[in-house]
Amino acid sequence: MSRSCKNLWRRWRQPLHLMASLGIAVGLAIAPGPKSSLVNAADLVEETDSNFLWQIETPTNTVYLLGSVHFLDAESYPLPEAMEAAFQDAENLVLEADVGPGTEAETALLLLDKALPEPGESLAEVLSPETYALAAQATEEFGLVIQTFEQFEPWFLAISLTSLQLISLGFTPEYGVDQYFYRQAEANATPILFLETVEQQFDLFEQLSIEEQRLFTEQTLAEMDLFEDSFNDIVTAWDTGDSDRMAEILLTGFADYPEMQAIFLSDRNQDWVDQILPWLGSDEDYLVVVGALHLVGPDNVLELLAAEGYEAEQL
Repeated sequence: MSRSCKNLWRRWRQPLHLMASLGIAVGLAIAPGPKSSLVNAADLVEETDSNFLWQIETPTNTVYLLGSVHFLDAESYPLPEAMEAAFQDAENLVLEADVGPGTEAETALLLLDKALPEPGESLAEVLSPETYALAAQATEEFGLVIQTFEQFEPWFLAISLTSLQLISLGFTPEYGVDQYFYRQAEANATPILFLETVEQQFDLFEQLSIEEQRLFTEQTLAEMDLFEDSFNDIVTAWDTGDSDRMAEILLTGFADYPEMQAIFLSDRNQDWVDQILPWLGSDEDYLVVVGALHLVGPDNVLELLAAEGYEAEQL
């Protein structure tokens, strides 16, 4: 590993359950929305009994579907009683991928390998001079240098800046909902299943064209100053179980990028539903924890399950 890679790894290793950031990194970078559309969390004070949690009851079992925010802070805990009760009821925990404690080093090395560019995909060759200058300024604010990212594809810069920005605001993967239940499951010896591998998640970015990577990076850089408001709005929608607002926040930008919506959402949702369907005939209960983005909008997991005859009830 080169010296610059080692420096980057040192920067990441404490907060780096990297693919726990996949859903929120993509959502924020693609769909930030104009500042005027953001809702101040302080304005949403009405109490609600809804959670970002659904259940499907069958004659033999219950399958819970919990939308996760992958980055949270200590103030987000304790979680709502309904979420804790779902975990206690379930004999099995299902997560997107294995990014639990102890996997950081392996995940980071795989990421660095997947992010190596093809000829013509380096930052200086892909980004305009103006965007490159913004990228240099942004990395410097985090104590890094743009040269560190020259040896990687543009998408790596985009998700790195998104994650570092959230961490600087006090939101970390350690407090993410999936990480929390991962630790709970390990402590209780609850079986943990995974819907896909970490490598499969990294491969999603490999499907992006160089033009999509350029737009992805430009959008991320252009909206860095909106991240705090955007993310607080996301957390508020999650806290109140407001799936319509969550869809409004996170799905708007995908309208212009249907290929990216298929790669990151629609195709994966269908694959996950194919895995969930057999569990609905089991005599054991399951808690399925996926990014909140996968439970809202067109072709979401709940909608696809309903099409198979399994209507979910929000708790």
